[in-house]
Amino acid sequence: MKLESKRIDLIPLTAPELSLAIDNYSELQQQLGLAAISAALDDEMQYAMQIRLKKVQQDPDHYLWLTNWAIVHREDQCIIGFIILKGYPNKKGEVILGYGIDEKYRRKGYATEALHTINAWIFSHPQAVYVIADTEKDNTASHKVLERLGSERYKETEDLIWWRISNPRAL
Repeated sequence: MKLESKRIDLIPLTAPELSLAIDNYSELQQQLGLAAISAALDDEMQYAMQIRLKKVQQDPDHYLWLTNWAIVHREDQCIIGFIILKGYPNKKGEVILGYGIDEKYRRKGYATEALHTINAWIFSHPQAVYVIADTEKDNTASHKVLERLGSERYKETEDLIWWRISNPRAL
């Protein structure tokens, strides 16, 4: 499966691909037929891959809702970031996600495009009412991305702002 937008593709990583990303990120990129612009994942993404791998192994039938989705720059044929889905819709209809874009590709609209694309897929499922994301309070770039997508701030802690995007069909 692959989701497509104007400039990027979103590819959900399978359990073997998550495992390969952890063990040999360059090899994963090659296996996907992509240029290896980064030899290794940073510690935070390495940890996220390990968590997602465990979740996918526990519930392989729902792996699309539990995995990291590679954000692939179509023209450059490389992974420029990831969207992390943290589960299928809960009892409130919430789907929680996280995301990150490689520094070289930031401030060019790729995060907005990627989230718009994944949100359309999420909201195509009748149980999905909200997409939830959290950002650190000083991450103004992510705040702008989420605001462009029509998100509302709905909760704050000392360090984080929680954002909610409503399914337009549910309103």
